[in-house]
Amino acid sequence: MNRGLKITLIIMAVVMVVASAFYVRTMNRMGEFTSIARKFDGESCTRVQGVPGPEDVAIDRSRGTAYISAYDRRLAMSDDPGAAGVRGGIYVMDLDVEDARLFMRPITPNMPEQFRPHGISLFTADDGSRTLMVVNHPGGDRHTVEIFDLSADDVLTHRRTVEDALIVSPNDVAAVSPDTFYVTNDHDRPGMDGRMMAAILASPITTVVFHDGVTSRVVVDELALANGIATSQDMSKVYVSELLARTLRIYARDPQSNALTPIDVAFLGTGVDNIDVAEDGSLWIGAHPQLATFAEHASDPASLSPSQVIVVRPFEGGGGEASTAYLDRGAELSASSVGATYKDMLVIGAVFDPAVLVCRMGDGMTAPSAAALQD
Repeated sequence: MNRGLKITLIIMAVVMVVASAFYVRTMNRMGEFTSIARKFDGESCTRVQGVPGPEDVAIDRSRGTAYISAYDRRLAMSDDPGAAGVRGGIYVMDLDVEDARLFMRPITPNMPEQFRPHGISLFTADDGSRTLMVVNHPGGDRHTVEIFDLSADDVLTHRRTVEDALIVSPNDVAAVSPDTFYVTNDHDRPGMDGRMMAAILASPITTVVFHDGVTSRVVVDELALANGIATSQDMSKVYVSELLARTLRIYARDPQSNALTPIDVAFLGTGVDNIDVAEDGSLWIGAHPQLATFAEHASDPASLSPSQVIVVRPFEGGGGEASTAYLDRGAELSASSVGATYKDMLVIGAVFDPAVLVCRMGDGMTAPSAAALQD
């Protein structure tokens, strides 16, 4: 064997080893080697058929109603002639009924005309007035946050559209007043260019932005796909799910400046999505345990994607406990994006499936077993 051929073969072998190691590392980071065994310690789950992509759920516990944002993402991303005309909606579901009577009723207003809702947040003022804020992807490179007034009889009235150069790829929103909010950017630019490589490398390039009613500013940066966001009930803390880092981040909120100071971080080992804060202060987080499988499911509905709901119970002085409340390989509902609670109910939304899953937790899930968080 001549020297040149030998060097070439050595280089090829090294490249193959490095590529294989990178592949294994990437698949491991995306959870593809995680075993999925069905887990739910509650009583039963009911699949409530509705519309494709009921991705986020906000619950008004004083009224016993769930507000759901949905649009057909697969059709919108396809080459189908009708893709450009996809319009999503907001739906309401009465939770104080027997399971057989659960259904999603549309309450979508006429405005804005181009409406593809994503993350949502419900804010209730001291006088009882309600505001629903909705991340919207009208089409192309435009991304907005829509602000609606919500009446006592569930009529949505569009109040204003917020569009800002810093809101480049919004995913979720957390309202802190009728006009102000935090919003996560799940990428650092509009459009799809570069997103795949950023996901593979888990690039820390995304942000949290605060909008004060007039202007916006970045309050957190260097996150590996900022996804769900929520506030504690007293609004002293802000929770952010970092999907590609599989991490929950907790910030102290300054009520005067709205600045966020990191106070805790928890590695949860799964692709964390939207966050619901329960009445007892626990966090219920929809998650994607296998992210590469989730990507396959995005293009092929026949390819199931596991669903998971994580419960995080923060401790008063920091740290906390985490457990899995629900886990399934995707046969009941694929690609869960949120798990929101009301009484003994757990409402699970999905990124693509045309349904939500409503699970009765019963007494068996009042205090689920927990494992310490990894700080």
